[in-house]
Amino acid sequence: MLDFILNQSNIGIYNKCEIIEVFGIRKNDKTPFNIFTLVVFENTKQEKTKEFSFDKLQKFKGIKDIKWGIQRRIVNIDIVKKLYDDLLNNEIFQIDDILEVGSLKLLPEQYVQSEDWFNNPQLNHILKNNFKYGSYILEFFDEDKGNCQFLLDAPELLNSFSENLTEKLPIKIGNLSDRLGNIILQFPINSFTMTWTTIKNKELRRYEGIKVEIEPKNSNFNLDNLLIRIYEENDNVITRQRLIEVKDNIVEILLDDCFGTTIEIFDKKSSFILYKNKFTIMKEMNSIIAIQEPQKRVFNVNGKTEEIVVSHNQSNTYGKANKDNKEFNLWISDRKYEDELKELEEKKSFIQYYGKQESKALLDVRELIKKYGENGVYLWDPYLSADDIKKTLYFSANAHVPLKAIRGFKKNDNQEHKKQIKENMKNIFNSDEQQFLFLNLEVRGKIDNNGYDFHDRFLIFPLEKPKVWSLGTSVNSLGKSHHIMQEVKHAQHILNTFNDLWKKLDKEECLIWKSR
Repeated sequence: MLDFILNQSNIGIYNKCEIIEVFGIRKNDKTPFNIFTLVVFENTKQEKTKEFSFDKLQKFKGIKDIKWGIQRRIVNIDIVKKLYDDLLNNEIFQIDDILEVGSLKLLPEQYVQSEDWFNNPQLNHILKNNFKYGSYILEFFDEDKGNCQFLLDAPELLNSFSENLTEKLPIKIGNLSDRLGNIILQFPINSFTMTWTTIKNKELRRYEGIKVEIEPKNSNFNLDNLLIRIYEENDNVITRQRLIEVKDNIVEILLDDCFGTTIEIFDKKSSFILYKNKFTIMKEMNSIIAIQEPQKRVFNVNGKTEEIVVSHNQSNTYGKANKDNKEFNLWISDRKYEDELKELEEKKSFIQYYGKQESKALLDVRELIKKYGENGVYLWDPYLSADDIKKTLYFSANAHVPLKAIRGFKKNDNQEHKKQIKENMKNIFNSDEQQFLFLNLEVRGKIDNNGYDFHDRFLIFPLEKPKVWSLGTSVNSLGKSHHIMQEVKHAQHILNTFNDLWKKLDKEECLIWKSR
């Protein structure tokens, strides 16, 4: 497959390869092992080179016997051809010294498109400059992951390593932990340039389609082999598909409406995709012109006068829209929005409470704990009481998994009041026979100058890929009045922050209660 791709004149022009090896070394074993390797085929004037990105090997946070580094090389393509054959036939990675690899499986060739308005493939986080036309990749997939298991077992360590790696390379391996141990050969599509512009009908004041212009960069590039596919996909339905044979450098494609059109360019001979992009052309465009006039908004904030220059906007519409009826795509998008909202609520990803729904809110929290709490549950709430914890964490169906809770104390609370709150919580926890609880629970409080104040309320699940819900209110107020409970996007960062505060509160005076 390597030779087949290299022989496709419509894909790329290459004369050298850049090899980026992210490797680890164990203290008692001098043979480096592969963490991630990227081999990029390039058309470059760079000379052959071999260099390390650091003066010395880097440490993994909390790991004493493993270090890591980055090695970068520029080599001739023949060296990569031999490397490919060795990997394919013998699972050996050796240019000079051996790099230990796992159990590798060569996957079929993959086309990875560049980011567009609608799509950004996750693999772009670990490829080099996959802009414009996309890349083909050949991927040796490590199905064992034995060398990298220590990272997979510790999400916080993986995230820390990924952030350190990103400081040297534009690679976010933490986003694709399944690619640890893999070796990827990247073939950027660089054999042509392409631009497309909109076709405007000035008399009707609307857009009518797009004009595609293709300029070969390779004398062997064959325009006659190209086929353009245009289609729309909405609500899992494909419509307005057209196949257009390329006969010239410039192709005009007329489009009636465009609410998310995909354009694909194929090589008919090899069936390879050379370009993919999804775009929208607005049927009606409003341009807003801000006319600055000598007028100011004057108001007072805490005794200070503020003056803000304001503008008067004039809008100009390009295109003609039917104001009497809602267009078909809006009917569809509105229905899809309602469907997506219902799906989010069913998955507990987004739930809105309107008041007097205490029982439902608690049941939703308990359902999340039951579904995602196999590795433990952490509760972060400044106003937690013992009863709040018993109503939530005690409903974990997994015996002896780590349950952690952090509550806060007001700065102006005197020591006696804080002591009383802690004693009351202890008494409530101790009222149960611990031998029948099967708990591994610890509760800490932000007391005095230990740690830092916090306001948000989170329900955290420390899975390999963590999950976190923002409660939108304290546990003692769940469902009582309007609030939104929703899954948050950057779960790993919130887990890291919780763990950081948890360590800062590892003081005797901060311990409220711990199960025996």
